[in-house]
Formats: sequence, C-alpha cells, structure tokens
Amino acid sequence: MSLRYLFRTRSGSARGASWGPLAFVVGGLLAASPSAQGADAANRADYRIEARLEGETKVLDGELWLTWTNGSTDPVSDLWFHLYLNAFSNNRSTHLAEARGKLGEHTVESGWGWSRVESIELLGEAREDLFPSFTYRRPDDGREEDRTVFSVDLPRAVAPGESIELHLTWQAQLPRVRRRTGFKDDFLLVAQWFPKLGVYESGRGWNSHQFHANTEFYSDYGTYDVTLDLPAEYKDKAFGSGVTHGEVVGGRWIATCRAPSALDRDREDALGKQRLVHDFTWTGDPRFVVENYTFRFAEWAERFPDEVERAREAFGPDVEVGLRNVDVTVLIHPERRRQADRHFQATCAALFFYGLWFGEYPYQHVTVVDPPWGGRAAGGMEYPTLFTCGTRLFSTKDMYVPESVTVHEAGHQFWYGLVGNNEFEAAWLDEGFNSYTDSEVLARVYGPRRETTDFARLPIDGRAVGGAPGGGRFADALSGRSISIPVPILGAVDLTPIPASGFLDLWRAQPALTFVPEWTDPRWDDRARYLRDANTDPIDTRAWEYVDRSSYRSNSYPHPAVALRSLPAIVGEAAFLRGMRHYATEWRYAHPYPDDFFAAFQEGAEVDVDWYFREVFRGTGTVDWSVAVQQERRTDPLGYFQSEGGEFRERPEPSVDDETENPWVYEVDIRRAGELRLPVSIRLGFEDGSTEEMAWTREDQASRAWMRVERTSDTKLVSVVIDPERRYYLDTDMSNNQWYDATESITGWRYGERVLAQYQRYFHWIAGLGG
Repeated sequence: MSLRYLFRTRSGSARGASWGPLAFVVGGLLAASPSAQGADAANRADYRIEARLEGETKVLDGELWLTWTNGSTDPVSDLWFHLYLNAFSNNRSTHLAEARGKLGEHTVESGWGWSRVESIELLGEAREDLFPSFTYRRPDDGREEDRTVFSVDLPRAVAPGESIELHLTWQAQLPRVRRRTGFKDDFLLVAQWFPKLGVYESGRGWNSHQFHANTEFYSDYGTYDVTLDLPAEYKDKAFGSGVTHGEVVGGRWIATCRAPSALDRDREDALGKQRLVHDFTWTGDPRFVVENYTFRFAEWAERFPDEVERAREAFGPDVEVGLRNVDVTVLIHPERRRQADRHFQATCAALFFYGLWFGEYPYQHVTVVDPPWGGRAAGGMEYPTLFTCGTRLFSTKDMYVPESVTVHEAGHQFWYGLVGNNEFEAAWLDEGFNSYTDSEVLARVYGPRRETTDFARLPIDGRAVGGAPGGGRFADALSGRSISIPVPILGAVDLTPIPASGFLDLWRAQPALTFVPEWTDPRWDDRARYLRDANTDPIDTRAWEYVDRSSYRSNSYPHPAVALRSLPAIVGEAAFLRGMRHYATEWRYAHPYPDDFFAAFQEGAEVDVDWYFREVFRGTGTVDWSVAVQQERRTDPLGYFQSEGGEFRERPEPSVDDETENPWVYEVDIRRAGELRLPVSIRLGFEDGSTEEMAWTREDQASRAWMRVERTSDTKLVSVVIDPERRYYLDTDMSNNQWYDATESITGWRYGERVLAQYQRYFHWIAGLGG
C-alpha cells in the first residue's frame, strides 16, 4: 500500500485512512498517524424541530433544539451552519452567480426564497445568547452577497467527546420549486430548509462550504424528531423522512415525524450498528394519491436466484445476504396513478440488488415521491428514507421512465444515505458509485432501453439516422425548420421558416418509413456519456472546481461508473464485490473520503491496485488500443542462396508436382495510444476454429506502447480481438479493437437506405408544400 494516504488531499488537508492488505509494512506508522475520519465518525447531531407553514405565503416559522457531540480530537470554539435556502434569495448568491442567473433553462426573476436566523442560544445551567457573534462566512469565494453559511462563537470550547445543546429560531420563505426544494401551487418539497450544522473535522476545522451550482450537501449523522404544523388540506398527505403520524388540532394538520423511526432506534442494524440519518426532508400535496406496499426479499430472491448465489460465493458463508422487508409508500399524482406499481417495483429492484451487494437497507420505511406537472425541478433527488423521481405520460417499462430515475434515487439511500461522503468535495463517491450500480440493476431487471423520439410529447418508437428535425443542419434546412445564412460583417443569420410543431414534425419526418429501432444497454450508455468529456479534469476534483458543468457531470457520474466497471477486469468479479461491500459496511453512518475508499476496497478485495486509483481517478489519462494485421502465404525461395561451402547457388523453382502449400506468415501489431497502461488480453482466432490467448502486461507496456507478434502457421489467422470479453469500458475507441480477415458490407447498405429514405421524405414534403 502506498504511503500517499498520509499526504495532503486535493483540498490541502492532512487526512488519515484505513489501510489495505499491505498495512503490516507500515503498521508502525499508524499510531503516529491518527485517522481524522475514524475520530470524526463519532460526531453526532440530534435535532428536535417544530415548524409552522402558512399556506398562502409559503412562509415557514421554526425553532429547533440541537444536541451536538464533538467526536473530533480538537476542542471546538465556534459553530458553523448552512442556510441553503439563501442560495435562492437573489441572483448574486454564489449558487446563482455560478449558474449565470439560471436554474435549468430559465432565468430566475421571481419566486425567490430565503432563510433568516432570529435567535440562537447555548443551553445549560444558564441560557447564553450566541447571536451577537453571528457572522456570515464565505470560505470558498469571498462573495459578499452570499448568505449560505454562518458561524457563531461559543463562550468556551467544546472538548473532544463533550456534548452541547442549542436552541435556535428562524423564519424562511420557501422558493418556487428550485433545484429540488420549494413549492409549486400546493405541492411542497421542503429540503435543506432549516439551519443545519456543518461537519467538524479533526485538524481541519469546520467543513461548511457555500452552496455552489454544482454541489450538494454534507452533514453529520444523528436523529430527527420533527413536528410540522400545516394547513388542514395536508391531512394524511404530508410525509417526512422516517415514519410520519398525524392528527387534526385546531383546524390544522399536525404531522409528527421520527427519523429513524421509533422501531429502528430500539435495535441495531444487521451490522451491529446504531441506525442514524444525516438529514431530514418532507413533502406534501393535497392531490397526492397514497399507495402503500412492502418490499419482500424472498420474492426477489426467488426471481433472481443466480444473483443470490453469486453474492454468496463472493462473500463466503460468514456474510448473511438476506435482507429485511421494507414498507414502501408511493406518493403519486392522479393522472399517473397507474404508474405507482412501476415506481414500487423499481424501488424494490434497488433495495434488492444494492442490499445484496453492499449490505441491507436498514430502515423500516422509504417514501417515493412523484412531483407534479410543473414541478420537475423537484424531481430526481435523494434524502434519507425519502426520494423524488420523475416520470411522464405514455411511457413503458422498456423506456426506463420512471424506472431509471427511481432506481438511481433509491440507490442513493446507500451511496450517500448510508455512506455519507462529502458531496461538496467528492461528489463522485456517491453519484459515480450510484451511476455504476443503477446501470447494473437496470440491465438485469429491465434489459436494454428502447429509444424513442417525441412528437407533440408522444413517444414514437425509433430514431432518425440522417438527422431528425432539430438534430442535423442539413435535415433542418431541407425541412425548413432552421436555415443559417452567412452574411458578411453581420455573421450568420438564422431563419425559421416553419417553426417546430409536434404533429407537423411527425408528418414531415414519417418515422414509420425512415426511423430505425435502437436499444441501449445502460452500462454501455455510461461509456458513451463518459466519452463526451473523457480527459478534461480528473475524477477526483472538488465539485465546484471542474472547468464547467459538462466536466462536472462527466466526472461525477459516468466517468467513475466506467472506471469502477473496468476494475473487475484487473481484480476479478468476486474480489470486486468483496472490496465494494467492505467499503460500504466499514463506512456506514460515517464520512469517507477518496483515500478511505481506495484503502477499504483494497483491504476487502485483498489486492494492491493503488496504481489504478492513482492513474484513473486522479489523472486524466486515457487509453485507445488498436490492432493491425498483415498476412500472406510465405513466398517460395527465389534467387541465389549461399551454401555451407560459401558458394552462391540458384535455388530451383518448386516442382509442379509439389502440392504442399506454403505456411501462412502473419504480423500482428497491437498499439496503445494514451497514458493509461492497463493489462489486457488478446485473442487470436484461426481458420480451424482454434484460438490463442495472449496477455499484454503493464510491465510490457512500460517500455513501449506497442507489441508485435510475428508467427508462421499452417492455419490461416482469421481474427484478432483486443479485450475479447469487453471488460474494459475505458477504451476511447473500440472500433479498432478487432481485425477480421473477412468483412460484411450489408450493414452499411441498410443504414444508407434509411438515410436516403429519410431525405427522400423531406423532398416529397417540400414538393407537397409547393402544390
């Protein structure tokens, strides 16, 4: 194991880690190198919150009691909090400034939200007012208008292991639904809504970043007891993290939530750990249709017995792979009620596979939320025991709507919910791990995704191959949808003779005659999305420090997914599963950083692949293998050849009666472009059906970036394939990974026929317009 675990991280702080299978080499250093994360994992934040919402104004008044236990090795003399809603208070906040004043495609001009602390006291033998020391903090960019972080000073330091209690009151204006929080009409998704304490880390201080456009959240584990005072129309239609109960009092609905639930708090989880959560979110809508289900492990184990057996073989007899049953509540809107069971089944798929591979979901209950029409910004977000999805009308299972987003967000209950990485500094530790896992689940449960094209919001099967309207300049010009005319001095002038119209586009495109079916394996789709930005930034970059949002998306989602999916090619499938499960269980209810993952994985898998993590996760190197072959029959000897006696003699021409064919002579060149040196296999196939496997090791690649194989054989070489099992997803161009002696041309003709048919339809359409 490399000593780099003692070095400074990308953010510049000293950080310790667990150690892998080679720990004995440096075991003597462990006592002198305290693990900040091992100590900080004991930080504890327990909240009791009471809040009242005014239905008309969406103004919320609240107070909270916070008990915080200092689990660090430092005395702590101040407290830092987040006020996330202030990111939406004006267009000069760090969040909106980085987003150039836009949320999604829309410029924010109204629907602002904010949060204001009114008092904060330290409780004890005597109440001590902390508000006079209230100070807004801008640790990342110094932006004066940003109000998303504040601190208060304590009258005396909190010693390691000591607990304090605070009382705080605040008022908040909920925004029009933004970035997964706010309201749309009577629909509420109230997330990051209360003043939330940051995370104190030994030797580093408070980890409380401003709310950036590309960042999410980070907080300590604990318990939440929340009472919500809501308008009466939310009776039985408001739910929070954990388990919710309610009653009507004075004409209003009083909802009481406990996270984890009372049942969960009374016993340890399957790993022998106390169940905790690190956030609380709630939702409500008088229009919700409430559907209740139960996930049952036995039903899914019967459906996927091979997966259960695969897990048992990987983990061994000492690991129990059975899972608890889980109550599932689906909150869906009436027009999509028929999709409620599909939301439930997708949630079950995540609970089953994630639990099978990484340890069971430990909580009694999970809530699945379908945002309303117009509330799309509330969709696709994860919170402990509650998550939001996103769907549409006229969808089918093989379209992955709502299956894909549901599996992904349910999966976040594991990657982020249970393993609480710092989403500001290492978003890829949950988003990338979750992208890897959700694609594995979707492929197993639903098969490949069927691609569709929308016309008037109706999905039509297939894709255009020659550029659909809006997807290709030539096609758009022919169809009259968009024409760009270069004008000297003025530049290009864009004209739209015939604006987009769903049914007009349908008539124009004639998909039944011109479209082709397309089916996509989600695992290979991860690779396609990774290739959009394969080498701009390292994966391991703080979320707000990627060059742009494209790099953030690639390196937080598909790039780490592809990197993880390629790792079994080196360590094997069983070792990969053991490494991932070991990391997930060791860091449950704790705060791992990248070095902690690297160490825990290698320890659990019993491998040393430090080089892989360093080069793939902390470098920008890529790899592109290619193969070229030259082959021919060995020529007959012609000319003069020197004899043993030194004389040159003419070699006679072969006899016409000699029917023996000369052997084949082939030369195979394997080349590697890019900096990554990955051990890869090569398969040679011969005309008689035999094959030969070869290995190109990292050590061989260190000396030169190519390998040549020269052979003579009586059997013709008919194929050479690099990585024949397709185990590496990192190769940037797989079209040159194989060579075949024989080729087929029918595919190109079929593709060309469809392109020709599509443009033929465009010309017919234009002719029809002219009468």
